[in-house]
Order: sequence, then C-alpha cells, then structure tokens
Amino acid sequence: MLLSLLFSCDMTPNHVEASDIDDALSRKHYKTMCVGLSMKDDSVRQYATERMRAVTEAEGIAIADACICENIVHPQFGWDASIAMGLTGEQRDEPTACFATLVADPAQQNRMEAITALTRIPSPSARQALADIAASSGPTDQRIRALESIGGMENFRDSMLKVLAEDSDEAVRAATATALGGAGKSSPVVRALKDAAQDEAGVVRGAALVSLKRLTGSSADDALCEAMMKDDSAEVRRASVGAFQGTKRPSAIACLKERAMSFEEDAAVRETMLKVLKSSPHDDAATILCDAIPFWLRSYLVEDLPEKLPGTDIIKAQNDRDWKRSYECVQKAYQRRGGYSCYGKMYVGYWFNELGGSGSIPECPKYPAP
Repeated sequence: MLLSLLFSCDMTPNHVEASDIDDALSRKHYKTMCVGLSMKDDSVRQYATERMRAVTEAEGIAIADACICENIVHPQFGWDASIAMGLTGEQRDEPTACFATLVADPAQQNRMEAITALTRIPSPSARQALADIAASSGPTDQRIRALESIGGMENFRDSMLKVLAEDSDEAVRAATATALGGAGKSSPVVRALKDAAQDEAGVVRGAALVSLKRLTGSSADDALCEAMMKDDSAEVRRASVGAFQGTKRPSAIACLKERAMSFEEDAAVRETMLKVLKSSPHDDAATILCDAIPFWLRSYLVEDLPEKLPGTDIIKAQNDRDWKRSYECVQKAYQRRGGYSCYGKMYVGYWFNELGGSGSIPECPKYPAP
C-alpha cells in the first residue's frame, strides 16, 4: 500500500521489480522506472531499460534517456552489460550515444564484449562508433568485429574502401573485402575488390575473389578458376574452390574437374573440393567424383589411409553424392589398382567389399588385414 502511495506521487522508492516498472510506466512515473537501472538484479536492469525505451511522452522520453545515459556507466566494469542488452534494437541516438562514446574509448574495459553489444544497436551514433573503430589502428579482433556490422552499409562504403586499399593489417583488409561483398554491386566496390584480388596477402586475395563472385556472379568465374589452379596460396585456392559451392554452371563444373584432376598438396583445399562437388546438383559433378577416384588414390593415399590423411576420402564423398553409382565407380577404381600404394589398395578393396563386391584387402604397415 505504501508503495502504491509512492507510485501515485512518483516519490522514488529504493527498490523496484519488473512488475513495479510496468506499473510505473502505466502511471507515467518515469523516475520510479529509473530506479530499476540501479538494481543488483541483471534482469531487472535490462527490463527497466527495455521498458524505458517504450516511453512515448516527450517529458518521459527526456527522463528515460538521461537515466539510461547516467546508469550505463558502471563504476567497476566500465559499462553495464545488462543496460546495454536492454538497448538492443534501439534506433534513436539519445539513449545510445553515451554507450557509443564509452565503447569508442580504446581503454574501455571488456571492450570486445562492448563492441559486440554495440553491434546490436542500429542507431546512427552506434553505427558511426563502429565505423570509427573499424577504421582505427586498434586491436585486429576489435576492428574486425566492428566492420562486420557496418562493412556492407552504403553510409560507410568510402571509409571501408579506404581500409581495404590502405590498411597495413592484412586480416582487417581481408575482413573488409568480405564485408564489402554485402555492400551491393557498384562500380567502386567491384573495382576495389578486383584490386584486392591482387593483394600481396593470400588471405586478402581469397576474400576479395569470394566477394567478387557474390557480387558479379559468373563474371568472376575466370578469375576464380585461374586462382584455384595457379595461386601459390592455399588459402586463395581453398576460397576460390569454395566460392563454387552449389554451382551448376557448366563452365564452373569444367573448372572444378580440372582442379580435381590436378595434384593438390593442401588438405584443406582437397576437403573443400570434395564438399563443393558433393554440393553441386549438376550430374557432371557426380561424374567427376567417380572418375577422379583412381587419381586421388594414386596421388594422396601413399603413406596412410584417409583417417590419417584429411581431404582424401573421395569414395565416401562419391557415395554420399551418388550412392546409386557407387558400386560401378568403385569397381572401376578397384580394377585399376595396379598403380596404387598398399594403402590405396586397402582403401578401395574395403569399399568394394562394402558395396557388395568381392575384392582382396592387403595387409599394410600399421594396419593388419581384416
């Protein structure tokens, strides 16, 4: 009863709960709502923030904004994570600018977490703070987290293009190239990505090629094919192969066939190749997996079995993609086993028997015959 009397006069109590905050909102007792931001309970502080954002009266909005701004500063942790969570989705600057200012400080405590919280706030001040962080010379992980949120936004396109062209941090340049893939097709972005595809760092070239594919579609096929065949960076080759995930274009399939039938020393590139061929709905992709089995066994299963050699389990990939043809494919590979190592013969013999055939399985070093 006493609390109800206090509410009726908007005399601020020392303690409130979620139900009290709702009651105060209905009575337009905004100072009472503000008490919720100083409670020890994290959920109460978050809820109070969310409900204060629901205030529509001009005077109440001013009180709510000032209250949030004052309480977002935490005396021990620098910023209040619960209040920041309560600001998720806020589009107005007034209740979010103070938090954006806190996050902009390179010395802010738990800054990575603060940046992540800021990415959930779409207000102009929040986005500008993230753009400034992305273009700064701060820690790499913080800059990347910031630009992931704003890299594709037209408002910050010029800033991101400058980062891509001039920044000394290759990881940031690569992340920027990836983010620009969501910026929409425009001449400046496409030109910048084409330049980045020639970057000295492989991680940047790979990211730029993938974004070009995303923006320009089949126009990027030739560049991707050349990169997957000739680039000296495994990261670029892997990214280029991966860019054809789910493809059904004949030109892309032809390129993947050439890559599958050429020796690849990197396990991650081989693994990506198997995944991409499995993902394609084009029947020629299934044929490539079938026809490439002998080459893969001779090239990669030299010193061990696929369990110890990542990116070599091509028969499983073929079986996953087109199990109806597996017996035929493995039978042909088994009949050509003369050039295989002991491990290759063991691998194809095992699969041939699993699929219903009758094949010999040799005993190899480290692996007794079954």
